Amino acid sequence: MGIHRHASRTISLALAGVLGMALSAAATPTASMTPIVHARTAEASQTDSDLAALGRLWQEQARTWAQGDGKAYAATYTADADFVNVTGEHLRTRQEIGEKFQRYLGAQLKNSRIHTLEERIHLLSPTVALIIRKGCVFFGSEKTCRRNTLSYNTSIVVKVSGQWLVRSFHNTLVSQPK
Repeated sequence: MGIHRHASRTISLALAGVLGMALSAAATPTASMTPIVHARTAEASQTDSDLAALGRLWQEQARTWAQGDGKAYAATYTADADFVNVTGEHLRTRQEIGEKFQRYLGAQLKNSRIHTLEERIHLLSPTVALIIRKGCVFFGSEKTCRRNTLSYNTSIVVKVSGQWLVRSFHNTLVSQPK
């Protein structure tokens, strides 16, 4: 990968992280998880359709994660996606995400599922959305978030050939007071 492309990816990830922190700090929790939308699309029906599609994208991620299917989970990302997990590991490409998640979902994330507590969806253009979520990972029959799995994540999602896919994902554990 050329230095220009590497620098561009690094800058994109940094901007997404900074924007995510700023928007997360300003966000207030909502019990209903109703998304707050800043739409620039011309028609409300387009916005509603995109919001529904973005909801289905998250449902597909949650379903494939719970089934332990790393390859299907990775199919919700673009081919050139960037994924930074809570430990700071940077996965670069859908293929790498699929391979690593297949291992994770068969080992340390076995019998787990993702859960969203808060969500903000910002439609930045007809083909770009910013999603900020607060959530956690449940293991087994858990129904409440454990402090060590509570995180904020920021996604840049793009519409490719009519389908919404995650282009960049960054996850950060919520810091807990000592």
